[in-house]
Amino acid sequence: MAKVRVAAAAEVPEGTLKAVIAGRTEICVAHAEDGNFYAINDVCTHENFLLSGGELFDLQVECPQHGSRFNLKTGAVTGLPAVIPTRVYPVEVEDGQVYVEVGSSPPPDLPLGGGGH
Repeated sequence: MAKVRVAAAAEVPEGTLKAVIAGRTEICVAHAEDGNFYAINDVCTHENFLLSGGELFDLQVECPQHGSRFNLKTGAVTGLPAVIPTRVYPVEVEDGQVYVEVGSSPPPDLPLGGGGH
């Protein structure tokens, strides 16, 4: 796993989402209402849309296209129509900087490129 700086903590105010790239992986960084930062794959597993364009509800992110929801801690689907969980990544905040740990390449079943921009 590689630890990659993706943003300054100040760039992701509490209650917001931010699209970042870590290596070759599109990631949605969330600063949840619990004060913690979370990172999940930014591409919805239902269709090719970016979760970072959606909304944050407690510890869930909702896809802007069809309303699929994913748990920020586990990647589990919490709202249909998605049925495939998404990938989550470890996050660290050090000296006001947000770091995400990612592998050398994205998982094959979650395509890069986003969509719906």
